[in-house]
Amino acid sequence: MPELLPDGLPDRPGRSGADFSRWADGQAWQFVRGEDYTSTTESFRYLIRRWAKANGFNAETRPLPATDADGEPIPVSKQEPVGIAVRFASI
Repeated sequence: MPELLPDGLPDRPGRSGADFSRWADGQAWQFVRGEDYTSTTESFRYLIRRWAKANGFNAETRPLPATDADGEPIPVSKQEPVGIAVRFASI
């Protein structure tokens, strides 16, 4: 038999309640995939930009590319970035 959900619908899976206010100080911050986030870097970038827009900030982002054995950057088109650099600025 169906059960009443007194608190309404649950949050959608994968929806993040991420709060970036701690890092919205105008400085550049590095977020590392696997340590600071588990999604793809592109999905995390989208989350950052969505949060920034909803909270009155602009978010400038740069992918942090993986490097090869010689320390040379591997193009993002060939390998997922290892992280993302972010700077939040007030609008």
